[in-house]
Amino acid sequence: KIIKPQNDWFLSLDYNGAELRTLLSLMEQEQPDYDVHQWNAKNVFGGVLSREEAKEKFFAWLYNPKSDVVDHTIYDRKKVLNKYYMDGEIKTPMGRTIKVDERKALNYLIQSTTSDIVLDRAVKINEFLSDKKSCISHIVHDEIVIDLDDDERDLVPEIKEIFENNNIGNFMCNLNAGQNYYDLKGLRL
Repeated sequence: KIIKPQNDWFLSLDYNGAELRTLLSLMEQEQPDYDVHQWNAKNVFGGVLSREEAKEKFFAWLYNPKSDVVDHTIYDRKKVLNKYYMDGEIKTPMGRTIKVDERKALNYLIQSTTSDIVLDRAVKINEFLSDKKSCISHIVHDEIVIDLDDDERDLVPEIKEIFENNNIGNFMCNLNAGQNYYDLKGLRL
């Protein structure tokens, strides 16, 4: 509650299932146009798990190469690794080369790519806001928080579009706004 904007509002742009959406893009699969964890609950786990249970089970599978609880015809980890992992190195679509053993390769690929996407979008948003009162306040994992001047609230749709349309796809994002970082509430456009 003590973290407050210098302007009027915080606007939070947070990718919905960032790592999952990164994986889908790396697999060259279409993104769900709604909550990706709800999509998994329905399409991967047959609707028997809640959103939170599906999210937990999916991530336990994703980063455990020995787990087989997710059908490889929906999410094919081997296909992704065959494309991006060679000779003990990950080569990310964002141009990074990372030495890593095979057991951690998928984790490094997804985490590095997601981080680079967020940082790239922060640069683009910063450029867009360069002549404005509003500015980037901070970044937390896959979230960019804008210190928004109320007179510039009409910029929100453009800022959202810049954030969602990244170098490897179009990732749905959640928007939240509030007068401090603790009390952010969902925002619909």
